[in-house]
Amino acid sequence: MEFYDIGLTLAFIVFGAGVIRRASHWFCLRSSGSFSFTFAGAARALIADVLLLFRTLRTSPLRWAAHCLVFFGFMGLLLFHAMDDTVTAAFFPNYEPTLDPWQFLRNLFGAITLVGLVLMVLRRVMQEKLRTLTRFQDWAALLVVGCIILSGFLLEASKIISPVVFDDMVYEYFVAEEGRDLTALKAYWTKEYGAVFPETLPMDADTLEHGRELDEESCADCHSNTASAFVSRPLSMLLTPIAPALDVSRAHEVFWSFHVLFCFIALAALPFGKFFHPISTPLNLLVRQGRRDGAPMSGRARKVALDACTRCGECSLHCSVAPVFSVLGNENILPSEKLLSLRKHAAGEPLSDEVLKAFAEGSRICTECMRCTDICPSGINLQDLWLSSKAELAEAAPEPDRAVRGMSPDKWTSCLVEAEGVKDILPPVSGLADNAESFWACVQCTTCTSVCPVVAVSEDSTRDLDLAPQQIMNLLRMGLKDQAIGARMVWSCTTCYKCQEHCPQNIRVADVLYELRNTAAARLRAADNPCEDKGDLS
Repeated sequence: MEFYDIGLTLAFIVFGAGVIRRASHWFCLRSSGSFSFTFAGAARALIADVLLLFRTLRTSPLRWAAHCLVFFGFMGLLLFHAMDDTVTAAFFPNYEPTLDPWQFLRNLFGAITLVGLVLMVLRRVMQEKLRTLTRFQDWAALLVVGCIILSGFLLEASKIISPVVFDDMVYEYFVAEEGRDLTALKAYWTKEYGAVFPETLPMDADTLEHGRELDEESCADCHSNTASAFVSRPLSMLLTPIAPALDVSRAHEVFWSFHVLFCFIALAALPFGKFFHPISTPLNLLVRQGRRDGAPMSGRARKVALDACTRCGECSLHCSVAPVFSVLGNENILPSEKLLSLRKHAAGEPLSDEVLKAFAEGSRICTECMRCTDICPSGINLQDLWLSSKAELAEAAPEPDRAVRGMSPDKWTSCLVEAEGVKDILPPVSGLADNAESFWACVQCTTCTSVCPVVAVSEDSTRDLDLAPQQIMNLLRMGLKDQAIGARMVWSCTTCYKCQEHCPQNIRVADVLYELRNTAAARLRAADNPCEDKGDLS
């Protein structure tokens, strides 16, 4: 037991230190913002969101089923197996782990946990978008829990067929009498319990009946028929051909060591990374009390929320700007990935210029539609987290429209279009601005300008916008696309589509303006804002 005592002590030390470190961040902040907390709301959240996982059900019935299986299965193993001396024995004085219903329940809890893990793995493998979001920690968490369950089944199966385990039991519990033969008991255990012995045993009715009497006298009080172990017993039958080798190598001790080791790893890893969510996610759900709005939270609540992410990927799968990620390739556009950068940023970890710009771009592209907050199974107020960081990020990494608005179209052409490598950047989407059929029919009737709300609210459109929409179409007709990109109108457009809807020539004015903006953003990203070095920005 020295290995067990040392391992358990070390695991608890690491676990305790990690929890203290994580929790200390929650209380070292001055509280700002507010939220309403009631015990009735917390009780509802405990039942609906923590125990019944109703928030997960809103995302996917399959995902909800998988999480319920893992949650209830693992909690059953934790309470009635790992903590049996503390929980089960306290309520059932005659408790023995090898008696039913505990032997059956142990297999049941292990089986449903394993089924839930399989569903989780299949979900991440089968869904392409989710597969791209899955990181090492996601697989590691599934692997550790899976190894705990599988090693437990292998341990029980090896003990069922092991003659060494049988001999140890006989030595400790069997009432020895002179001339008493154990052959009958071995024969009975071979037939009823699945034990495998090296010698050939008589299996006649008289021998088995005598073995049954011996079993009832010395064994039945502590052992149920292993047929109730509906996973371990069939597994032991598969191991029967190699039973002698397993017995010589004392495989049950090896499997026990692995089983305990994986449990220690899980305990020690619990306060770190994704592994912490079994603690932080229920806490966040209790704090949120079922709310799905983006109301400002306190600083402590934001810290808890940052730690509550399970990296399930649902926020990214439902994100309204997720298609932009497929074009730009910036992972920080996706909420689940942006949350990783935000966690580092909030913890004061220095971010490289490249990471900071990617993080700022992801924050800037967010439309604050609240889909991520509404769908999050962990109840994280992502909307509040984005809004609380946007202002600071805007200063650290200015928006691309500031780079363009600070220059005239001529300056844009001279400093950016001629930058090395920029000419190779192809226009995104469908290339409307490069296709003459997109704008050749423009008759410069100014209808688009007349209905434009941006022009309407501008005091001096020449100063504020440089060019009106129909003038941009004219530049494109003359092949001056680069100058058109630099027009402030391109960046002031609200994409309300009034110009496009009212155009008598059916010209896709709004789509062209939006494409020009995306082309400029792509060039800025590729050239790493060369105009900043020339001092052209205001």
